Amino acid sequence: MDESFEALLSILTAVRNSLLQRRLGATVDQVATDGGARQSAEVIVSYSDRTWTVTDENKTWSFTPARGGRIEHSAGEVEQAPRDRDDYLPPEVALFFPLSMRIWGGIQDDFRMAGAEAEREGVRLALVSIEDPRFTGSAFVNTKYGVMTEYVTPGRTFHVRDLSWLPRL
Repeated sequence: MDESFEALLSILTAVRNSLLQRRLGATVDQVATDGGARQSAEVIVSYSDRTWTVTDENKTWSFTPARGGRIEHSAGEVEQAPRDRDDYLPPEVALFFPLSMRIWGGIQDDFRMAGAEAEREGVRLALVSIEDPRFTGSAFVNTKYGVMTEYVTPGRTFHVRDLSWLPRL
């Protein structure tokens, strides 16, 4: 087996293992690549309950299988997401489900992989835009947690920090 293939297999193993684990919490920082806006959000994902919550300075967006998606704005307004959108993951949450990221070269994806290399506690992915190969990106999947802890595109960068297992509720 070549090294890229083995690196991809380690991502699949990590993701499958993470789905059997308890809750994870982290802070996700998002920065516009042009030096613009910077946002941070607290994220909690409970794999066993299939729930997630994203809290930033303006809102809390949560999902439970029973209720679906719900956005509670800091000003008090509450929105219920349509149930036909239950599969949608905000970008901050999608990082916790690397196989849902739009990087695998599928019909709806923005990128395809150009390479994979094991490094430190994970796998570094080289990405190339499907529409225009001049645009490249990268990602890092932490194989201890099965989470994409770094995602860099021409437009923005995501970093996951303070990643930790949380006690069960």
